[in-house]
Amino acid sequence: MRFKLISVGRERADPAAPLVKDYLSRIAKLIPVEDVVLRDDRADRLAARIFKEAARLPHWVALDEQGKQYDSIAFSKRVASWMDRGTAGVAFIIGGADGLVPEVRARAHALLALSRMTLPHRLARLVLAEQLYRACCIIRHVPYQK
Repeated sequence: MRFKLISVGRERADPAAPLVKDYLSRIAKLIPVEDVVLRDDRADRLAARIFKEAARLPHWVALDEQGKQYDSIAFSKRVASWMDRGTAGVAFIIGGADGLVPEVRARAHALLALSRMTLPHRLARLVLAEQLYRACCIIRHVPYQK
């Protein structure tokens, strides 16, 4: 099992990037993880680049406020179910400032909502990284603050 975060934006301009990097380095000690930040582009080009990045992973989760919401325990159970089924990897896809490209949303295997509120994509990336780390800690019984 491995995770791949695919997001749209500019990492250099992201004040949350050091925090995301910290959580991803923590996750990497437990499960392989990759982080890809794509520059925003026309919808068709952006969709093609996202598909190319996610192509090798069997399960795609697009972040969308209309998706399914989980609390941290339920999310960790969802991640554990992917592991139990032998899923090779999961791509988490975060849209840019204008949201997800419709083609990506349509091809995703699941939609995940971090909140019913619209979150800036930079903040969504940070929250997702933290929740993935928390899920890994719950699954592996690694102490983590509540």
